[in-house]
Amino acid sequence: MLMPSRKLLTLLHGWLGSFSALFIILVAGSGVMLAFVGELFLVQYGDTLKATPSNKPIASISTLIESAKQGYQEDFQTVGVLMPHSRIEEIETAMVFVMPLEKDAEAGIRMISIDPWKVSYKGDFPLSGAFAHELIDFHFSFLLGNYGTVFVCILSILLIFFAATGLYLWWPKNNKVWRKASTVNFRGSLKSICFSLHSWLGVWSALLIIYFSLTGLALAKPEWFSPLLSPPTFSPPKSAGFDKTCAGKVTPNDAELAGSLAFPERELATFFMPNTENGPYMLTYKAKGDNNKRDGDGRIYIHATCKDLVHIARADLSKFSVKITDMLLSLHGGYTFGKVLGVIMVVFAGVSLLIMTGTGLVTFFTRTLRKRKS
Repeated sequence: MLMPSRKLLTLLHGWLGSFSALFIILVAGSGVMLAFVGELFLVQYGDTLKATPSNKPIASISTLIESAKQGYQEDFQTVGVLMPHSRIEEIETAMVFVMPLEKDAEAGIRMISIDPWKVSYKGDFPLSGAFAHELIDFHFSFLLGNYGTVFVCILSILLIFFAATGLYLWWPKNNKVWRKASTVNFRGSLKSICFSLHSWLGVWSALLIIYFSLTGLALAKPEWFSPLLSPPTFSPPKSAGFDKTCAGKVTPNDAELAGSLAFPERELATFFMPNTENGPYMLTYKAKGDNNKRDGDGRIYIHATCKDLVHIARADLSKFSVKITDMLLSLHGGYTFGKVLGVIMVVFAGVSLLIMTGTGLVTFFTRTLRKRKS
């Protein structure tokens, strides 16, 4: 005899939720903390990341890199430069990220903080030593690489299942939806209080949980959503002709000038050095209304040896799949909705998940124990 669908969904909701509870707590807790990623950086490194804006223009990329060399006093290979308020709004300095050649080489990438107005060295630290940076990796993969990313994606699918089945199981038969959704009972036994709170929070946070689960899933594995999404590329298309080599040499200043001419009304957000011998510079530019709140909607590639060879990529002119993929981090992090509303959305969804996980465990195990006793 087949088990009724409602009973089957109740069992699956309870047992799968119990087995995945610890991991849901870890993902939800780290997600809530990442809503304050800028504050986490400032708590750890304080004045190293602070600068006072002045009427002077921001120093050129070459000047920032030279200042980093003088402050660090060791040889390094420059990877790129993050401009003030670019990827992390609260960081006021320019961050030159480098690969040390001698000192601290084993620690990997090192961040060198430069006041872009005074052109002064503020300090440096290994990127792997930044708690907020490691927290980002933990949230997306539990620090386990691709296997961890796939596991977190499975958790995202489970969260969508929990939200959908929870709504189905909660939905009142007498159509008195608002009365039930607006009521939470804090009287009675611990089990009844937990069940009432679990149901109430589940109803009000279900759509947000589905939203963050879907955007997180798409951000981690955009190829799973092809052709709706296009996996991100950080190199010019083959049709741009960047495979050839010229006799010249393009300096960082040359690349910065080319970028400013291509995007005169935008601010430089990130500057990446060529990562291969003949590879291009990659610069991103942003404006206030951009969909991609982290890097901006403007991108330009400049050939390292051919001075006139550039490729400009503008999000507003890209196909829909590329446009959506570029803004996934802004959507998932809540940045698309503004600093205040975005943080409220992330915190509410994360805290609701934490509370629902705890109350769900209490409800599930008390019911299971009661059934075994009976």
